[in-house]
Amino acid sequence: MQSACAATTSLAASFGKRPTRSSRRSVVVPLAQQQRSEGAVSRREAGLAALAAFAALSAPQPAYALFGFGGEKAAERYEKETLAIITNTRSAALLERNAPGREETMESVRKEINDWVARYRRDTSFSGRPSYGNTYSAVNAVAGHLNSFGPTAPIPKKRLERLVKELDDAEKFLSRNR
Repeated sequence: MQSACAATTSLAASFGKRPTRSSRRSVVVPLAQQQRSEGAVSRREAGLAALAAFAALSAPQPAYALFGFGGEKAAERYEKETLAIITNTRSAALLERNAPGREETMESVRKEINDWVARYRRDTSFSGRPSYGNTYSAVNAVAGHLNSFGPTAPIPKKRLERLVKELDDAEKFLSRNR
């Protein structure tokens, strides 16, 4: 029995572990765990603390322009672009069927609608505003009409009335910064 304990001790010592007392079997405990003092910090704890500090210091900031220089604030940009999309959509929707340049106007409005929706749809600071909801509803109706019937087909009177009312409401909300 003595020789088995000596073999276990020498084997454990070669792997950096010290056996503990046990009745019949020997339990191996890592030396690092036995030698750690009360105030010592493990590598894992130090790494997690460094990661938390890095995450806190590198919180994402909104990008306004090229590297944040010379750009306007996001709220000002939203108001300016939303007001432009409201006026352009209203003027395009109210165009007569035989108006010169109707197709080009409708295609440019379609492109503006797609750009506006792509920019503000996923931005929660704007998508919850009433001005966004009304504007989105109106431009979605126009875009759906253009996709279904083309740029030359007039917008039906009932749809046009609802669209103009939503655009007016959106403009009113936008003037109140809502």
